[in-house]
Amino acid sequence: MSSLLHETATDFRPLGGVMIVLAAGLGGCVTTPDAAAPPGGLRDDIVAIRQFYAAEPWIRDEDGRITGLAARVYFIAPKTELGEFKGVFVRGPIRAEMYVLRHQADGTYERERVCDWTFDTYQAASFRVTQASIMGYSYGLYLRWPPDVDVMGREIQVLFSFTRPDGQVVARRGSRFRVPLPAGLPTTRPVVPSTAPSSPGPFPPNAPGKPPGTS
Repeated sequence: MSSLLHETATDFRPLGGVMIVLAAGLGGCVTTPDAAAPPGGLRDDIVAIRQFYAAEPWIRDEDGRITGLAARVYFIAPKTELGEFKGVFVRGPIRAEMYVLRHQADGTYERERVCDWTFDTYQAASFRVTQASIMGYSYGLYLRWPPDVDVMGREIQVLFSFTRPDGQVVARRGSRFRVPLPAGLPTTRPVVPSTAPSSPGPFPPNAPGKPPGTS
């Protein structure tokens, strides 16, 4: 049975600016993540995960409807070329899970998982941010949920996780968000659980969330 390394999200900081997502390509040939040799190589000795969001993290369609959110995610390794405990690029799948939070009468709340995503090494390569910040290298991940997942007006939370070769699962919950409710919609709406396609989908034209220390 795998063990779980889990952190709470007490050091969340909203990030403004523009999220830079770089995907390298060469005309006339196809490069894979391993062949592309990202800065620092691919690592699997992850000990922590950090996730950050812009003040407005939402991905919207052409009608302004919220269809997902964007996150800047750092997978922290103990020793890197940039120093100790910095973000690196990972070998193996990145998993994200979205939960709806339902508040209870006693002040606690229950989590219901309504959507999840899995990015393998090749899919995640398209989201690498190769310009390092003071926290190291990161991923600018876009999490789009399918149309049958209705979280408008709901409070949500996203958990990112990475499974190491030794079986340990490093997981991190982010801050909680209230998904904006469009004008005219009722405040009580059903939430339909679903599993999103593993493919991350196209980038939105406006990419929020640039971490501190990035020039």
